[in-house]
Amino acid sequence: MNLEDLRASGSAVVTVAEAASVFGVDVRTVTRAIENGELPVVRLGRRVLIPRLPLLAVLGVAVDDAVGGLHDSSAGGR
Repeated sequence: MNLEDLRASGSAVVTVAEAASVFGVDVRTVTRAIENGELPVVRLGRRVLIPRLPLLAVLGVAVDDAVGGLHDSSAGGR
């Protein structure tokens, strides 16, 4: 996964391995950043996932440009 893949993704979260790929670092480096509180995470059981929009913000990407896939059009403006 690269930055463009991350921006285009409709997923709300990415794995630690995907985040490491985007940053161009080892998985252990991302794990240390999580342990140090440098990256926000969502924990589901033993799984550790990183929210996509905060990750883009950490990378300095304008979040408004990347939210296209996350809007729920079925809400009808509610």
